[in-house]
Amino acid sequence: MAVFSADSDQILAATGAVRGTIDRLQGEAATLLAQLTHLQSSWTGSAALAFQGSIDGWQATYRTVEESLAGINASLAQAGQAYAQTEQLNLALFR
Repeated sequence: MAVFSADSDQILAATGAVRGTIDRLQGEAATLLAQLTHLQSSWTGSAALAFQGSIDGWQATYRTVEESLAGINASLAQAGQAYAQTEQLNLALFR
């Protein structure tokens, strides 16, 4: 028999904290991209093209990170709701 304990309120509160972190990361990433793009406007040649490739690679990696964080946050929200609902159902059994 499985034994577990979960604080559904804490799990649900974590979704808000994670969302805030995601929002901050998005803002920082946008700032960084603007800085890199601005630098690129003053640069030409083969090194500049390689630099653009690096920016493109970074953006692809960042999108993957952002999608992963969004998935983690969605899973936390679902788990918190499921634990809260289960607790309410179990409570109702004994009323």
